[in-house]
Amino acid sequence: MISLVAVTALATCLAGSALGVEWRPGVPLTRDGAQLLYDGKPFAAVGVNKHELLDEYMAKLLGRPDEECEQALAAARGSLQRLSELGISVVRVRASGFWPAQIERTYLSEDADTRAAFWAALDALMDDCDRYGLRVIPTIAWHLGAWADLGHESLADLLTNPLSAGRGLLGRWVEELVTRYHDRDTVLFWELTNEANLLADLRPQFAEEGVLQPKLDRPAPHLVTGPVIRDGRNNFSSEELAALTRELCAGIKSLDPVHLVGTGFSAPRPAAWHLWLGSLRRADRMDWTTDTPEEQADALRLITPEAVDLVSLHTYGWQGERILDLKLAADSMAKPVYVGELGVSAQAFEGPVYDSVEAAEGLGVLLRAMREMRVPLVLLWTWDEWGTPIHEPVLRPDTQPGVVEALRQGNQDAQREAWQPMPEPQGLLGRLLELSAAYEALVPERK
Repeated sequence: MISLVAVTALATCLAGSALGVEWRPGVPLTRDGAQLLYDGKPFAAVGVNKHELLDEYMAKLLGRPDEECEQALAAARGSLQRLSELGISVVRVRASGFWPAQIERTYLSEDADTRAAFWAALDALMDDCDRYGLRVIPTIAWHLGAWADLGHESLADLLTNPLSAGRGLLGRWVEELVTRYHDRDTVLFWELTNEANLLADLRPQFAEEGVLQPKLDRPAPHLVTGPVIRDGRNNFSSEELAALTRELCAGIKSLDPVHLVGTGFSAPRPAAWHLWLGSLRRADRMDWTTDTPEEQADALRLITPEAVDLVSLHTYGWQGERILDLKLAADSMAKPVYVGELGVSAQAFEGPVYDSVEAAEGLGVLLRAMREMRVPLVLLWTWDEWGTPIHEPVLRPDTQPGVVEALRQGNQDAQREAWQPMPEPQGLLGRLLELSAAYEALVPERK
């Protein structure tokens, strides 16, 4: 539960803005089949990713100079305040460091004071999100390879061996994180990982070196103490990922039966079903045949065990028709869809993407498509990113008024139209074709 001080600050924040969701203490996000609900009513919103937000709060633990640490914390709070002023009330963040070495030196440090400082940084992040009326989607294991490295083992060990060292570390992390925050309103729902499905079923392509990068191009900040595995033992299949997903969901729900759980996966690869069939046959080459809509639906079902509450899709550029097929598949499983990452095609622009008026308008078209399909929650990539490297497309609120307005308007539209049912698929397809043409006129795809 959030503190009395935080509740007071939250009430003050909401009183000053009629744009954001009116969060109520003690009221969680729920679902009724494929419908997301908040306080018994249909829920819809547009939020943002700020994956590196925790890095700004633990800059000192990451070895930044004192002056830069002060700047980072001020920048973080400024970013959250700006979101609140725009009426944006959902933000997706990493719950730990990105690189395994960062996790090793903070959460897993042998020094008790360092471990305490890590948790204090995450507490401060949560407190500030309360202060600014934001709810958080914490991604528990941003990339599974970090936990395999921390256990000095392969991804196959992590996914298939419940007694492996990495699995033990991951299980301990889940238990401590969820236990600490299970009764905080700050958490909108838990998210397992980030796009782990895109690493599945690729053994023929990475037969020798495996799907983890064999040579780390900037070694110092990335490496853990001791050896890591960079060979074919890092390959895994979709059904192995589904088994781990099932176990993680069960563990989270045993500790927190209230908050929903989403996967954090990307939209399946266009050839996901054929790639999985190849993994079953132990094929020696990749089959990149484009799946039919039915096969894409089967691929989505394969990586979405019953224990999962929310189906995650990440999509960039125009993929409206394919997202519609996937949303219909999720609807058939009676599970709500959320688009955990959305953005224009970064490769279509030089430099900062949303400096372009066309890119900002193209984002507005993508958001309209999500509303036409009644996707309840959409999270734009990425808000006011701090540090390096920069992961375009980045929304820069101080220099990109067009994209800020697209975000604000998209969130308003989502909340206003939350109650509307999805149109019949045939009529919706015609609307998506119109939006596709509008998007492509603004953002021509580079080959």
